[in-house]
Formats: sequence, structure tokens, C-alpha cells
Amino acid sequence: MFHKQKQQLCELLKIHYGYESFLPGQEMAIDNILNHKDTVVVLPTGGGKSLIFQLPALILEGITIVISPLIALMKDQVDSLERVGIPATFINSTITPQETTNRLEALRRGRYKIVYIAPERFYNQEFLRELKSIKVSLFAIDEAHCVSQWGHDFRPSYLRLKEAIKYVGSPTVVALTATATPEVQDDIVKQLNLKDSELVITGFARPNLQFAVVPSANGQKIENIVNVLTTNPDLGSGIIYVGTRAKADEILEVLINNDIKAVSYHAGMDADSRNWVQEQFIKGEAQVVVATNAFGLGINKKDVRFVIHHDLPGTIEAYYQEAGRAGRDGKPSFCLLFYHQQDRYLREFFIKGDNPDPRMIIEVYDFLVQKASLEVDERDSFLITYAEISQGLSESVPEMAIGTALKILEKEGYIRRPNEKTSNSFLKAKKDWSEITDSLGKRAKSQIEIVEKLGAKYAQELIKGWEFNPEEVSIVLKVKKDSFLRAITKLAEKDLVEYRPPFRGTEIKILKFVQAEDLNLDFKALKEKANRAYEKLDEMENYVYQLGCRQEYILKYFGDLTAKPCGKCDGCLKVQKNKEAGKEDYQKKEYLSF
Repeated sequence: MFHKQKQQLCELLKIHYGYESFLPGQEMAIDNILNHKDTVVVLPTGGGKSLIFQLPALILEGITIVISPLIALMKDQVDSLERVGIPATFINSTITPQETTNRLEALRRGRYKIVYIAPERFYNQEFLRELKSIKVSLFAIDEAHCVSQWGHDFRPSYLRLKEAIKYVGSPTVVALTATATPEVQDDIVKQLNLKDSELVITGFARPNLQFAVVPSANGQKIENIVNVLTTNPDLGSGIIYVGTRAKADEILEVLINNDIKAVSYHAGMDADSRNWVQEQFIKGEAQVVVATNAFGLGINKKDVRFVIHHDLPGTIEAYYQEAGRAGRDGKPSFCLLFYHQQDRYLREFFIKGDNPDPRMIIEVYDFLVQKASLEVDERDSFLITYAEISQGLSESVPEMAIGTALKILEKEGYIRRPNEKTSNSFLKAKKDWSEITDSLGKRAKSQIEIVEKLGAKYAQELIKGWEFNPEEVSIVLKVKKDSFLRAITKLAEKDLVEYRPPFRGTEIKILKFVQAEDLNLDFKALKEKANRAYEKLDEMENYVYQLGCRQEYILKYFGDLTAKPCGKCDGCLKVQKNKEAGKEDYQKKEYLSF
């Protein structure tokens, strides 16, 4: 980096961010960008990846496009940039076509330096044509591991980015991620078609994190989690990761009953509900978020003091990314994984759902083609739910497998899914609320209590017709979510209210119409992917059972062969304890006695 340019960067760093110096890896990556070298950046969570593309954007002549899968958080990211004096905007499905046009025009006029764009937007040819008239100097891809089918969060929409980069004039590309094995790093370069790219890795170590695995019978896990939280009142904020939505709701209910301020988060919630949960957590109104792996990407909360996993993650990558959301401020934090031998079964279920039988994929495609030919013009898209697709197949299939089949068909160019469609629940009173309460039988004491609370809090909304999220309302009313929904359903059955549950569906557009038997899928690659998933699960279980340093195990998995014991995880502490007791080794069965 030239001296004058480096001086300018340091000044901008202090003006906009208040920092005196760069974090490890940042300066090297920025140097590459300003010298027009494509770069893959692997920095640990909290390592300052965003600054790597935000700072050069202020120096480069054109605009910087940032690709992010986090539609729900784009506005927050843009607002944060505006607060530090960096003009930025976003373009995604939450704004109108007219507003999209307005923002593109503002980009042409130089009003903004950074624009966040969802990868799905590049399916729109009209949008691409508009974008072509704008000078793009840097193409930044956040969560770049999503482009690799060997990664833990593959997204077919990321495969469009290679063509999008070419379409906007082949600007400099920087691909950033916190978790990528050497295999995934190579695949990022390949899938994005990067030429003579540089690799910047600062290491994966998080020395402020303390790791531990706690053997627990399945029935004791929640009890153990509650015990951790209630016996440590000054613990601070944390995340509890679970494998299913049902488990998130179950644990949430237990925490609330134990006077722990908690909320839950999963992919089945609509965007407004997810935003509400994020705000509650970030503002400190909720101490704990109980969440599936849908939560965490882009959450700008540095003082998360703990991350607890109730269920076994499927890969080391996923685990380290989720656990790494603790202690981003560099202060001591801990990461607990509760484990039982049966945990593997849930992960194997997910692997099967993520790797459906090829015959089922063909059947899904055939069903969609028939649906399109019956209901819409071939040029149009149509809206359908996973449940509808499932009903049209010869065998009962989990919705997860259907979603994967759609993802594979999208990856191979047979269909397109421009938008996921969701809606809140809807409730409207058909009679006066006091009359509705009186109509309930006297024995239904719990239902009467819920209905009275609902009327007292939301009387005006119920008269007009009200869109709501059951989880939020149950928290506000301090009632169990299941009990609340049962009470609402009972009212609807008595025709006292109009009630519509939330809608979950996806928009489908058929891109290629072929006979089912002519569907060209790489079945060999699909089989390899399934085998690799089982191998990754084996690696995750090896982490659980291994007797040495846990962080050292993780770092070596990511290719850091120079990693040393951390000295603070449960493995290191047990080794130290045994050395002090004069025992150089101890039996595995002692560790697994549960």
C-alpha cells in the first residue's frame, strides 16, 4: 500500500469508525482490493470483515455492491453506515419497484457509495440492465461460503453471482466468510471464477472463548440449561441453539416460567416477527434467544456472553460459526454443548432431508410442471406451499426434503424461486368481546383467562381485524403459546371470531419444460454430497468424544496445523487436573458415564 494511500485509509478509519489501527488481516485485504486483486478473506467472527469492503468504498471511484443473504438486516446495516457518515442504501424485495428505480437513479448520480443487494435480485434481467449503466468498482460477497455446495449453508442463488460479476463489468471481487475449510476456500474461487486471487486468513482462534461439552440425558438437557441460567444471575446475554422449531418453543416456555426474559427465533416466523425478536435481544429487553440456526448472521451484538447448544450441530463449520457469536467484544465468554448419544439420529434425519432420493426430485419437478400447465401461462410464476407439493406426491415426504428438491432444481436451472411468501396470523371479532367471553363454558377457566387478557390488551385491534404473531402475543400476555392458540381455535370453531393461521409458501417459475425422464441431474454429485454430510457429522461427533483441547481440534479441522492447546476448555482443564493428580491419562468410559 502506498504511503499516501495508507495515510488516507488511517484517517478515514479514525473519522468514520474511531479506530487508530487495523485488526489483523484487514490492511492486507484492503491493500489487495485497492490494487484490484480478487481476494478471498477468512476472518473469525468479530474480526472486522465488513470494514474490509466499507473503507475502500470511500476511496474507489464507483460504487461497491455488497451481496448479503440477510434481507431482514439490510436496513440495520445501512442505518449503521449512515450513522458513521458513509452513504449507503439497499435493494431487496421489501421495497417497491418504484423505490428500486429511485435508488438506482440515486446510485447513478453518486448519492451512495455502497448498495446492499440480495443474491436473488440477480434473477431479474431488467434489474441487471439497469445496474449495467452504473460504474461498479468493487463486488463484495458476504457469507461467501454460501456459494459452495461443500459449505454448511449452500444457497443456489449465490451461483448467479459469477454471471452477475461479469455483467456489471468484472470489477474487483472480495469474498468474505468466517468459516471455510481449505476445500470450501478452493470452491469459492472456482464458483466465482476468480482469477489469480489472493487468500487472506488471519486464523480461526478465539482465545476469549471457553468451550465445553456436557454429557446429558435427553430429559435433563433443559433442566441443566435452566440451572446454568438461574444459578448465574449476572450471566448476561446469550443464545441457546436448538435443532427444531418445536424445541425452541418448548425451551422458551420453560425459561419464561422460570422468570428468564427470553424470546425464540426460527425460519417459520415472518420478517416482522424476526425483526421484533432481534430488537428485543439487541436492546437487552430479552436476555436469551432460543433459536434454530436461522438466527445469528449479521446480528450486531458484541456482548453475547454465552452460546449454548441443546442439540448436536451437523458440522464443525456450523458449530464454530454459531459458538463464535459469543464474545465478539473480546471479553471472556463460554460455549456449552449438551450431548447425548441419540443426538446423532436428529442430524441423520436432517441429512436425509437435505439429500432426497433422486426419484423424489423428479416427481416434484413433474408435479410443478403439471401445476404450471394447468393454472398459469408458462411464462408466469405461481404460488404454492410445501404442503400442497407433498400432497401431490406418491409418498409422504417431509417438507425439508421438498425444500431441498426445489433447491436442487433451482441450482440446475429448471425452476426459479423469486420470493418466499409469508403472512402473519389474522384475527377479527364477530361479536362484542364481552359477549365472546361470556359464551365460553364456566369450566374453561384457563381459556376464559386468556380471552379476557386478549380483549383487555387488544380490544381495538380485534374490532378492526388484526394481523399478529402468536409468539409475540403470548409473551406480552404472559401465557403459553400452545394454550393461546388453542383458545383462539376454540373461538373460531364457535364462529365467534374470524381466524386465519399464518401462510408459508414459495413462488415458483418453471424455466425449462422437459419430460420427467429427460431431467438431467448429476446423481453422482448428489450421492457424494450425502456421503460428505455424514463425514462432517462424524467429525462433529469426534469433537464431542475427543479428550484433548477443543479449540485446538477445531483449528486443526480448519487447516491450522500449528494450533496449540487453549488451556481453558474442559478438555484442557481435565488434562491439567489429571496431571496434577499424577495421572497422565484417564479412561474414555469415565467421561461418557451418562
